[in-house]
Amino acid sequence: MRTDLGTSLSDAGVPANDPEYARKLEEGPAGSPPSCVVVFRSIGDETAPLDFARYKAVIGELRERAWQQSGGLRERENLDGVIGDAVATLRQRGWTMNAQYGTAQEKNAITLMAYNDACMQKNGVDASLLG
Repeated sequence: MRTDLGTSLSDAGVPANDPEYARKLEEGPAGSPPSCVVVFRSIGDETAPLDFARYKAVIGELRERAWQQSGGLRERENLDGVIGDAVATLRQRGWTMNAQYGTAQEKNAITLMAYNDACMQKNGVDASLLG
């Protein structure tokens, strides 16, 4: 799963450059919901700017890897008419993923959080509630 997500980001030109964020979410004790999660996060900067078009490219790369989007792309515009937040839920081979795009404090981020459905259910969390 980690390779699938990492290559989707890379092929869309998005570096996974926030490993600390992922580590905090993934290093839960065995048998806990965090142990069921694979996370990638990229924060845009001057050398690697991120925008809504780049986010849509990531979604396209995921679809090429047989991720099926359930429901539409939910997006919200800022006051200036630019897409400021978006989220898509995708599913594949027993995994549910939330792919998020957001802007905060003049920085943009793309976050992919994939949940192993069986692991989540075993730990008392229904992954279908995530999207």
